[in-house]
Formats: sequence, C-alpha cells, structure tokens
Amino acid sequence: MKALLKALAKNTLGRVISFLPRQYLRTVVNRSPARLLHAFNHSGLRDRYLREETLPLEIWDISCDDKGHMTVQGCDCVSLAEQYGTPLYVVNKTRLEKNYRDFSESFSTLYPHVEVAYSYKTNPLPGAIRALHEFGASAEVVSPFELWLALRLGIQPEKIIYNGPGKTADGLKMAVFNNVKVINIDALPEMEIIDALAMQNGCRQRVGIRVVTTVGWKSKFGFSIESGAAFEAFKRLKEFGNLVPCALHFHLGTGISDIRKYLQAVEDTLELSKRIKRELGITIKYFDFGGGFNNVCTVRPYSKLENKLIKANFPVQEEKQMTRPSIGEYADALTQLFFRYYDPGCEDPPTIILEPGRAITSNAQLLLLKVLSIKQPRDGITDVILDGGRSVAAPLEWECHAAFNASRLNASKTDYYSLFGPTCTPYDVLYQIKKLPHLKCDDIIAIMDTGAYFVPMQANFSFPRAPAVMLEDGRHELIRKRETFEDIVANDLPDRE
Repeated sequence: MKALLKALAKNTLGRVISFLPRQYLRTVVNRSPARLLHAFNHSGLRDRYLREETLPLEIWDISCDDKGHMTVQGCDCVSLAEQYGTPLYVVNKTRLEKNYRDFSESFSTLYPHVEVAYSYKTNPLPGAIRALHEFGASAEVVSPFELWLALRLGIQPEKIIYNGPGKTADGLKMAVFNNVKVINIDALPEMEIIDALAMQNGCRQRVGIRVVTTVGWKSKFGFSIESGAAFEAFKRLKEFGNLVPCALHFHLGTGISDIRKYLQAVEDTLELSKRIKRELGITIKYFDFGGGFNNVCTVRPYSKLENKLIKANFPVQEEKQMTRPSIGEYADALTQLFFRYYDPGCEDPPTIILEPGRAITSNAQLLLLKVLSIKQPRDGITDVILDGGRSVAAPLEWECHAAFNASRLNASKTDYYSLFGPTCTPYDVLYQIKKLPHLKCDDIIAIMDTGAYFVPMQANFSFPRAPAVMLEDGRHELIRKRETFEDIVANDLPDRE
C-alpha cells in the first residue's frame, strides 16, 4: 500500500495502473478501497486522471442549438421531454436508414446474394422495426412473440428466419403453418415436431441446423461441429419426408469486434457444408452467419478490473471512442473467405443470411431522463436521483455509454455525480461516478446508444414502462405510448367483490 500511495503522489492513476501488477491492484482495491479512494480524491489526481475526450457530436447526429439544448434531426430534446414526458426513448429514423443501407450495401456490393434479417430481440420497438422493413430488412425472430410480431407487421413469411433454443410446439406451428423461409433447428426434438406439423399443413418445411463452431457461444446452443453432433443431426434430417434440410446457422454472441472469430466460424461451417454435400448429398442453400457485428465505437463492456474501480468510486465511466472494425471490413473478410468455397458466378449460388442488431440500431436511439433531486456532496461526489434507472437502462450495469446534459449541451464538465434511478433500492444505479456539467433539478440527461437491449430488458418495477418517439427531418411521431397504471395490472385477476 505504501508503494501505491507513493506512486499516486507522483503519477496519474492511469500511469499507476499501467505499471502496477494487475493482481496487486485487484488486491488493493478489494481490501483497502477506502484508503485508496481517499488518497486519490485528496491528492488532486482525480481531475488529472480524468482526461476528457471530446467526442464529435456527429457520431450520433446530434447538435447544440442557440439555447444550448441538444437537438436531433432538428428536434429539441428538452422540448421533446416536456411534450412526451420522461423517461423517453428517442429513435433517429434517418440514422436508422443510413445504418441499414451501409450494412446491406457493404455486403451486397461484394456478393449480391445477401439477405439482411434484423434481430428482433435487440430492439423490438414495432415502429423502428417497421421502418427497417420499409428499407428492405427481413426478420430474424427467436420466440413466438417475435414471430407473431413479424407477421402482425405484415412481413411476408418468406422473409422470416426462426431461430432460438427454446422453441415451443405452438411457436413451431405458427412458423410451419405460415411456411417461413427457414427454421434453424437447435435441438433434436424439434425435428419430429416440425415434420409432423409440415405433414399436417401439406407442405415441406425448409430447415437448417444451428451449429456450434470452435469459437463463440456454446453450452445451451445448437450442435457441435467439432464433436460430430452437427453432421449426425443432418443425417437424422434425411429420415424425415416433410423437411427440406438446406441451411447452416451459427451465432457467436453479441458485441464481437474480432473479425478473426467470424472467419474461424465461417470456415468451420463451410468445411462442414463440404462434408455433408460429399457424404449425405445435401446442398446448403442458405448460410446464416448470424449477427453480433460490433462496429459501435462509443460503447464498451466493463472489464473485471473496471468494475472493481467503479465500486471504489474511480471515474472510469467516461465516454471514449473505441477502435472497432467497420462493417466494410467485416464484409471484405467474410466474402473473401466465402469465395474460396463458392464461385460467386456459379449457377444457383447460395444465399448468405446476416442477422445484425446492435450494428444497425444502437447509435440510432437515445434515452432522455430528468433530474428529480440532488443530494449534498459526499467526498466530492454528489448523488442525483433521475426519473429512470435500471428498469429502462439495464445494459448500463455491464457496459459504458456516453451521457450528456441535454439542457446545457455545450457546458463544461465540472462536477462528479452518482446517478441513481427512482426505485426504492440502492442497486438502482446508472453511473457510480460520472463527470458532468453542474446539474440542476429538471435538467434533461441524454444517454446515448440505447438501441440495443435497452427496450427488450425494460421492466415496470414500481413505474410504468417508457414511451418512444421517432424523429425525421424536424418531425416527431409517437411510436409507443407510455404505459398506464391500468396497463400494468390489466392481466391480473379482478378483485373479489
């Protein structure tokens, strides 16, 4: 500890962390966080360590008007908060379209037989999904609800891919009776159910196998290529007369920024396709390479060490611009490898299906919250209560997002705050320590990049779920109403008379 305090007296925390053994730092943070924090707070190092990185507002298509308010697509975020109330999700339709077209064209210009199926689970806002379908996106669904929603939104069944490890008989019936494009099988019992349903419906259902490659998620998902289970699953499919085995599917995870992982998974899958063609005579028509593409440069997961430092009130929750591969780099690498196995000019070329989520919607959405109250500072940090917490922003528990004072966007960051939600629990923390401009009651806080997993993980813990608006060219439209108290209890049994 003496060595650490001596180092703190001479260096910024960043340099201290860089030369101290990580195991030693973990031990200090675990055993003596109060002493370490006291030294950090009272040596002037906190302000020196927090080297602010000014990120270009153009990353999110936001700007500052003459009142100092944040604007998106010509709409004043403070005025939006006043009109619709907070918490409020705000979707930028123009950015949504740009993200979709950039993604789609990055692949289709290299290989025209590419289908982009948006991952419904990432952001199941019907208004946003409907817009993506208008732009040309297909649908990737993983539950009966999502399948129902895709059909309800009017998308044609031949543009729906049905995935997921927990398919129910009712969900499979909905998929087969609508004859969706492909059902990617995740477990052996699904085969018999789909076959029986296809016979009942008088059709032959196209199916694929979800495979587990040598990289990415494993455990509960699919059939392992390495163990031979994936090949055996295709052998089993040949026993069913009402199934058309024609697809291979993998999904490695979410937020993957290592292109080499994708290339390894693609190569594993393509090698399997050669074997099942050679030994079983099955031709793969659809290669579903999943999603998880991480081109979002302003969101990062917290490391184990950062989580320790956050709990000890070290300011590591600041926005940074990370280095991420572009979608074009993903497209170049994946298609080059694909062309080693398939000639793009061949007769009846296979289709590549991609299932992006975060890559398209993350930075096209933000969340507006209002400051309800401000407490007395403690050790230089002020507690602030906002009108929305983990119930509307669950991903803030494990990843860092930029946050701005939308009421005074151009003000300098001067104070350290702990930002809490309104629920009656100390665990409702949005930021343990965050440097922001001086806050006042009724200020509007904007949390950026909320288009991935914020909406589907939303809960009505003590408060109704938030509404959403969509912006385009200075216009704003309500695409989800605020939940009412009556909505919360609508499905409960009526009171006894």
